Amino acid sequence: MTPEEIKLELFKNRRNVTQASIARSLIPPVTRVAVNNVIDRKFVSKRIMEAVATALGRDVKYVFPERFANSLRSNQR
Repeated sequence: MTPEEIKLELFKNRRNVTQASIARSLIPPVTRVAVNNVIDRKFVSKRIMEAVATALGRDVKYVFPERFANSLRSNQR
């Protein structure tokens, strides 16, 4: 998914899930900015990517496919 698609999905479910609520749900918590930076692909955090994917009800490999491209290729051989 693109960053815009992720943000749109979160916006559609705004009553239940926000970037801030994702940030607070992690232990230890992170900032909303950290969640936004991962969504925008400015930096990588496996636990934030997993939290975003879970919030969207999607597999992390679907939400952040570029991070798992090598593992997908090796499974196809």
